[in-house]
Amino acid sequence: MRKRHLAWASVPVLGFLSTPYLPFVNGPHLWFGLPSVVVWAVLWTIGTTVALAAVERSAVRAGNDEDDAPDDVPGSAQPDAPTDRAEALR
Repeated sequence: MRKRHLAWASVPVLGFLSTPYLPFVNGPHLWFGLPSVVVWAVLWTIGTTVALAAVERSAVRAGNDEDDAPDDVPGSAQPDAPTDRAEALR
């Protein structure tokens, strides 16, 4: 994971952790008819999804996706191993 990925992923965490310290959020206020803390949490939940999608997209574009590793890595598979469960039980 690169530093910019960590930066993208840390923004929602900082938003959630700052909730009790922000007077415009942590008070007897209503936003859209709901308590401000609830709206704040929903916004940061959506922000978390967006941030993780951005991290995933940039990691795939940068070629850092571990799932794209080739399956035919030498020494990773046993050529004589049975592929079928019935063959393995024989």
